[in-house]
Amino acid sequence: MAVQTSATAALNKGLRIFFSEFVRVSLSRPSQALFFARTVLWQGRAARLRSAWAAEGLTVPPIAIFSITNGCS
Repeated sequence: MAVQTSATAALNKGLRIFFSEFVRVSLSRPSQALFFARTVLWQGRAARLRSAWAAEGLTVPPIAIFSITNGCS
């Protein structure tokens, strides 16, 4: 369980760093500022929800990857 928590913490930190770049991008591309601001707020809310679920004993990964296609591999 400690490994999962450590990995989740590392991914949360990486997401915070990644989305904190919105300020830099917003200055160079103002048209994307609103999108990045909403995304940062949404990610913050998601991180708080993951923390709340972790306190209940359920580990929720910060990233879920879905691959949706029209056919099988």
